[in-house]
Amino acid sequence: MQPIECMPFHELICFKDVDNLQSALVGDPRRRIQIDLLNFYKILKCGCCSNSGGTLSPSMHDTSIMYTLAQEHGDLINLHDLFQSFKASISSSEKKGLKKLASPKKRKDNTHSQNNSDACFQARFCSAVMELQITGLLRMPSKRRPDYVQRVAFGV
Repeated sequence: MQPIECMPFHELICFKDVDNLQSALVGDPRRRIQIDLLNFYKILKCGCCSNSGGTLSPSMHDTSIMYTLAQEHGDLINLHDLFQSFKASISSSEKKGLKKLASPKKRKDNTHSQNNSDACFQARFCSAVMELQITGLLRMPSKRRPDYVQRVAFGV
């Protein structure tokens, strides 16, 4: 038996379904990223998010939440408004679980946990914004308007 490399024309491959091959090789990477961010539950096989019908749920990936929120804004997006929307969408169900676990102790402990939770939200927000910048869907603030980001890609 001979190795395949020794056979003539071993580097030629015949494809019968050219459309799938062409879409995989040529493709539009930005469009693919946008579709994947909107339909992430198909990739992750997440049942709870597919049942939500396009509404935001805290179980969604942070980058998907951020992209969905960015689509609700225009060309320029105020970072503070985006952060408040992001925080509200994540904390909507976390507050329900937190109320059951938290007991009224000292006021000092409550403010400390509030600061930790705000820092966690800010870290998740920054991470999601940076991922959208790396994928080319957001442009970071300029010196002229430091409190706004610009959406680069519109629609799918």
